[in-house]
Amino acid sequence: MNLKTLPSNNQSNVRMQRRSKVDLLLGVSFIITMIILSFAFDIEFVESLYQLTRDHEDWELDELIFSFLWIAITATIYGIRRVLDIRTINKEITFHAYYDSITGLPNRSLAQYQLEKSLYSAQRSSLTICVIFLDLDNFKDVNDTYGHDSGDLLIKKVGKRLASIVRNNEIVARLGGDEFLIIAEFPKNSANIQTLISRIETCREEPFDINGISISVGFSIGVALSPQHGTSVHELMVAADSAMYEAKKNKLISACYYTDEIGKKIVERYRLSSQLKQAIKSNNLYLVYQPIVCSVSGDIKGYEALTRWNLDGTHINPEVIISLAEDIGVSEDFFEWLLNTALQESALFVGYGQFIAINVSVRQFLDTSFLSNTKHIIDKHLGCNIEFEITESSLIVDFKETINKINALSALNVKVMIDDFGTGYSSLSRLKHLNVDKIKIDREFLSDACHDPKSAKIYEAIVDIAHKLDINVVAEGIETLEQRAFLKQFNPIYMQGYLFQKPQISREQTPEHIIRKMVIDH
Repeated sequence: MNLKTLPSNNQSNVRMQRRSKVDLLLGVSFIITMIILSFAFDIEFVESLYQLTRDHEDWELDELIFSFLWIAITATIYGIRRVLDIRTINKEITFHAYYDSITGLPNRSLAQYQLEKSLYSAQRSSLTICVIFLDLDNFKDVNDTYGHDSGDLLIKKVGKRLASIVRNNEIVARLGGDEFLIIAEFPKNSANIQTLISRIETCREEPFDINGISISVGFSIGVALSPQHGTSVHELMVAADSAMYEAKKNKLISACYYTDEIGKKIVERYRLSSQLKQAIKSNNLYLVYQPIVCSVSGDIKGYEALTRWNLDGTHINPEVIISLAEDIGVSEDFFEWLLNTALQESALFVGYGQFIAINVSVRQFLDTSFLSNTKHIIDKHLGCNIEFEITESSLIVDFKETINKINALSALNVKVMIDDFGTGYSSLSRLKHLNVDKIKIDREFLSDACHDPKSAKIYEAIVDIAHKLDINVVAEGIETLEQRAFLKQFNPIYMQGYLFQKPQISREQTPEHIIRKMVIDH
């Protein structure tokens, strides 16, 4: 790509170029003037000028005139050098402004500029502009495991491999982080779009050699087309980005085309985002609680606090609330509201020795202010018995930091429970390094175990290992008597589910003696 055709907004460079050209012009003009005068008067101008100064030495003009002559020549040479140097500097500045330093590929600014040019050209033709967002799967694991230098090398090699499969009418760019963008032009209704996606997918077939280590990476691909999905740079970038995240959520597909349904989800997400911040400040969120009971005695050992948001009659999923809070930067405010509210309300119904379990997201748990915020809040609620539920994904993000955080929480008399155990990436062997009090086995395991002997063996193995490590087990998602009967073999464990009580607000909790009778009778 010709750097001269790229836009430049650097006014300093423009002024420097203008000044250098003026210097050059003045020097050249002076020399040309002397030459013209020589020819015009048919004299050896310099020789005559020299003789004139010899005849009138008392004028002392010889040194002055020849000084001006040498200054003109020097200025001309200097002007030429300045023009060349500034041109070289501008090329370097332009390259760094429009190209990625790691991969050498066009960056976001240049990609958007090229996309804008392609869209303008497409308006006068029958071309379809294809915009593809590509994101590496689990790239953070590479950085955390092998270091950021290895991560940068992987990015560089991925970029080189992508650049090797694009053709003349296609551009590959790096947007930043582990995201790449590909822009292509095709005839309308062309099947070549799918061919391009297939070429992109071949880039992940062979592992990458990173400092002697073989690393395989997957891609999540989002595709948007113009004019179907947008006619501006912003619209197409948003559409392709949205499709890419949809592909990342759906593990069964690697490439996802933008659809109106995805667009509606994005619009709805923006709508919720704009109202969540106000909902936190106005206490429009509320909590419900579900008891966690002993499988032997039926005693209520604790309650899990679950967030609810009733927005214009629509109940918003708790996972959506947490995700939105993180996206709009109010995760810390949301956590403080959650912990304060849970401790205030639980004081009205939680009995002696019972705990209150609170879900903590990965980002909240690893936030640098998490411990200080927790301590500040629990200091205002003396005698509280808290357990934080963290997911397995929290463990793999930074295992050493997780160990330190759990130990620090233990010093504050706050216990930790691993939620949805078995669905993430942690191994049972990691449990021995963690000072956790409980693991909560994901509900899908229980659902399968009642009908599949192999799943039942897996469930049994998890419970057995946890008990041998002195870690309590919580079985969640108990909805039927069949599931309750299956769990009897693992006594004693904790149980949680709709069979005993649906999540209810604080003042509508089922009396303990009713739940105790239900457990003992069944």
